[in-house]
Amino acid sequence: MSRPVEIIHKPGFPIVHFIARNMREWDRREIFALRWDDDPAGVARDVMLSGETSWAALVDGIPAVAFGTLALWPGVWSMWAFGTDDFRHAVIRVTRMIRRVIIPGMVRAGARRAQAYSMAGHDDAQRWLESWGARRESVAPGFGRGGEDYYLYVRTP
Repeated sequence: MSRPVEIIHKPGFPIVHFIARNMREWDRREIFALRWDDDPAGVARDVMLSGETSWAALVDGIPAVAFGTLALWPGVWSMWAFGTDDFRHAVIRVTRMIRRVIIPGMVRAGARRAQAYSMAGHDDAQRWLESWGARRESVAPGFGRGGEDYYLYVRTP
């Protein structure tokens, strides 16, 4: 049975912090291996820097997914997402939004490349990236703070 999913543009700190504190295990491993510490509040603060290009999905009114983009430099954008175990209930709506709204918006803003890093072994995330058109471009051996390998996924609109 489908559960109600609501997408919120520019979610506030409490919503993003809730998701960061309750991340599914693989998201936690993947994200914290690319940070100086394991502080969910720091992740939430960094998401807030995305401002206009961040969203959250609520499942049954409970925060489940934070996702968005960040322009790195002219033409190149980073895409990111993390969620709770309820991500699975919002994945169709979030994917649809990425395909229909976010990617076209990045193209209108001048993007020629969107990229995301994903830790080796985070198979769910990699299948999801591929589901909206990203392809594995390269391997970054030892990219994580504990020596974890990462893959660089790229979508060229």
